[in-house]
Amino acid sequence: MKYLFSVTTLLLSAVACSSSLPDEGDGGAAGKGTSTAGSASGGSPTAGTGGTASTPTAGGGAGPVQSGGSATAGTAATPTAGTTSVGTSGAGGGAVGGTTGTGTSGSGGTTTSMGGSAPTAGSGPGTAVKCDNLTLAPTTTGVAQPAGAAGGLKVLDWAGFKGAASFTFDDNTASQMPNYAALKATGGHMTWFVVSGWLNGSADVAKYKATVADGQEMANHTNMHQSSGSASDLQQAQDFIKSSFGVQSNSMAAPNCADAWSSVAPSVLFQNRGPCGKGIATVSPRDNTSPFKLPAYLPDAGESSSSMSGSITAGKWRIFVIHGFDSQGGTYQPVPIANVTGTMSKAVSDGYWVEGITNVGAYWQGQKLIPESSTTSATWTLPAKFPPNMCVRITTSGGTVTQKGQTIAWDPHGYYQISLDAGEVTVK
Repeated sequence: MKYLFSVTTLLLSAVACSSSLPDEGDGGAAGKGTSTAGSASGGSPTAGTGGTASTPTAGGGAGPVQSGGSATAGTAATPTAGTTSVGTSGAGGGAVGGTTGTGTSGSGGTTTSMGGSAPTAGSGPGTAVKCDNLTLAPTTTGVAQPAGAAGGLKVLDWAGFKGAASFTFDDNTASQMPNYAALKATGGHMTWFVVSGWLNGSADVAKYKATVADGQEMANHTNMHQSSGSASDLQQAQDFIKSSFGVQSNSMAAPNCADAWSSVAPSVLFQNRGPCGKGIATVSPRDNTSPFKLPAYLPDAGESSSSMSGSITAGKWRIFVIHGFDSQGGTYQPVPIANVTGTMSKAVSDGYWVEGITNVGAYWQGQKLIPESSTTSATWTLPAKFPPNMCVRITTSGGTVTQKGQTIAWDPHGYYQISLDAGEVTVK
């Protein structure tokens, strides 16, 4: 479908996305624990001869989880047994996806979990893997580690949330950055689909770049926003995003929702937001939707929050495409900011995974790589252009979960987080 655009600074054709960020913890302070023969601070026992290191305690409540906190690595003074893997926790939940510091302690040390608050007690050694797509956790806490027979491997739909919703904002329109704080305050994450040829100089770039530091996604909406294009146009935008924002773009949105881009996208990126409109389909776990034709709901101009919220469905993934919040610059079908933030806030409070399109898409594709018939083990090969440090959340009936010989820590939100980069998992 094609869109008209009016005469102003930001042209529009039917694709522009603005994103919002949740408030996060303050950097993630390292938790502290003690051992019977020495003390551990942030995962760095100073000594230990057979002591049992206690798990760091997470701060704050069960809100959005701080990503990227790090514990300082320490050196144990001649430990005699055991290695403890230590995570970090921020004010609002446990740290996820950060680099954990490591140190050695006495035998039987326990670890913090990934994806939320640290457990108050552990059941043995474990490793926390890096999961860039899982910086938000469900509110459920205090779930005991399964203690039954080894087996029952199952990937949780939508990372353990009620469903998923991705709010994507196209075309770097004039109303996006002035409303960023309101979007961020909803507690959800989102995606900016930028047209690199339409960014208005270094000041414009700097504003969007600041949101990347907050954890929002920068994605590719091509360089010139044409209905039919080429891999070279897509790559030009890709290179611009890398050099200007310092991040690798992993997803694209087809300009004007044109189908022609579905055959171009695979040479550069791992997924494409394709057809858009009203009455568009949602995506289900393990369904056959093409990752290069992901459907997006395009709200009418001025569409109400209740109408948009009504299109979000339990057990499904709803993708929204929004251009801006007022008509300046000829913005196509603007939706008032209060209606957008109202929809986002309700989705968060209702227990949906409000996350960027790459993070949800990687989870959706990763889940399909692990057969439903798997009970104690699975192996897989990632698709081309698949982003690194992506994970899925699994449960079991019992046993120890390992990847590449390392034991994976249980998270008290009710799951193990396993790395898709590893290409295998075993329950034993």
